[in-house]
Amino acid sequence: MKRRSVLTFGLGVGLILLSAVASAPPAANAAPAAGGQRSDFALFDGTQTDTGAACGAKLGSSNNVVPFTYHIAVSNWSAATRVLRVVYADGDIVRYQIPPNGSFSLTQAAGGTAGVDDLIRIFDEGPAPLGLAGSMSILTVAAAKPHPSLGANFCVTLTTPAP
Repeated sequence: MKRRSVLTFGLGVGLILLSAVASAPPAANAAPAAGGQRSDFALFDGTQTDTGAACGAKLGSSNNVVPFTYHIAVSNWSAATRVLRVVYADGDIVRYQIPPNGSFSLTQAAGGTAGVDDLIRIFDEGPAPLGLAGSMSILTVAAAKPHPSLGANFCVTLTTPAP
């Protein structure tokens, strides 16, 4: 009797798992459901050839603003203090000092003003070899589209020098 109940239990669990997989959400590159959110990320490694990352968004095909939240996580792999430069679309900057072998993370809201904060870029300031490596990500509404300067992605890795 015990053997049959274990077999029945195992088949029941298997059917539940199979139905859960069959009803899983669509692939990540599919369009989000109405009311959903979109996200993207970019990795950068300043100890190699990368200089930073950028994330940005617009509302649909218009030039209208769309709010978003961006996240930065970075480590300093060098023996010297490095400066992370955050550059806004209008050229304004904010600088953060990161001590040797230290880490830093930041979460900010953006996207409220066209041409001011709809594109955010981050760079390791100073001469190569750069010591910062990390990630930048974005979370925005389903109707958002990537910033036109970023192509088909909301976030990209940068290989050009800091402005």
